[in-house]
Amino acid sequence: MPVRPTVRGQTARHERRFIRTAGFFRALPPLVKAALPARLRDVSHRARSSQAQWFFDDPRLHFEAWWHPNTGRLELGLHLEAEPAINERIAAGLARQLLMLKARLGQQLDLEPWDRGWLRLYETYPVEVFDAARIQRTAARMAELITVVWPMCQELRKSDARIPLAERE
Repeated sequence: MPVRPTVRGQTARHERRFIRTAGFFRALPPLVKAALPARLRDVSHRARSSQAQWFFDDPRLHFEAWWHPNTGRLELGLHLEAEPAINERIAAGLARQLLMLKARLGQQLDLEPWDRGWLRLYETYPVEVFDAARIQRTAARMAELITVVWPMCQELRKSDARIPLAERE
């Protein structure tokens, strides 16, 4: 376990807590789908014990709820995990609209590069308990993110035709 100094110069252990999350992530997908406007209810999903994802035609471009046990935070957001050229095109468009997105969805949103040329638009929340109220709040927030951000991504992807085939495969 990592050891960190305390205020008085003593040491304290940062203990990783075990929290059961599988039920939470299995419960989210149908609630998110039900909260979406009719035009977006054809969303697909997949759930694992510590994350759930929602996507439309390309699962590499997905919305994700992801539990980070080391920090005790729940991440919600859009993950761009396609080829770097596609990811960068969408992220550049989102970056141009970031002030509007933050005005509409909240200042806690962040857009940043991730692993392997991936990018993400996301927010995190500290979570102590994955109860029914947390499921409802998370489903409503994920539906809000999808409703606002996905149409923008669709518009930004229309320029995919300019990406040579070799870059898309």
